[in-house]
Amino acid sequence: SAFSLNFSKNPNEAADENAIRASGNIELDDAFRFQTYLSKLPQKPLTSLYLDSTGGSIQGAMAVGRVVYQVKIRTFVTSPSAKCNSACTNIFLAGRDRESGKPYRVKGSANGLGFHNFVPVLQDKPYTAKDAASVMARAQNTIFELANYFQEIDADLELLGLGLTQKDIYFLQNEDALRYGIHVLDAQTNEL
Repeated sequence: SAFSLNFSKNPNEAADENAIRASGNIELDDAFRFQTYLSKLPQKPLTSLYLDSTGGSIQGAMAVGRVVYQVKIRTFVTSPSAKCNSACTNIFLAGRDRESGKPYRVKGSANGLGFHNFVPVLQDKPYTAKDAASVMARAQNTIFELANYFQEIDADLELLGLGLTQKDIYFLQNEDALRYGIHVLDAQTNEL
């Protein structure tokens, strides 16, 4: 759709790398679109995904993240003014190295990586006790799905807790990123 993630070649692609830029809103069908994009790329030793998104569908982000994790794609939020907020962090945290299989996630020192609590979609209507119970059950199921997903992609569950306890967006500080196994690229020296 016009509002889904847009996949394109990242301008600073190395000769041995497929560098992909993903920008825009995350939609439910983006994993299929991402797999289609990947299938058309030439075979190279490295694949890197450069993210710039304020979020979108949690389920869509987890689906894209599973592709990233299975294919062993490194993830980056390093392009000037790029950000990765909300559901986008679920894709970012799935990044891993093709050779070692270990997590490989890079945050630029000047870039935002923002976590916050998900917001259930509510209709503007009076809610009965049954309606409220249904909303609560969906919220609990989403938390359960996220916890399982974080374990699946080898992401620290503390990061999930950071998001779930925030009313407003929480931007991960560089020193905290390092503590959670996220590389930080210094914007001034261009060194990890």
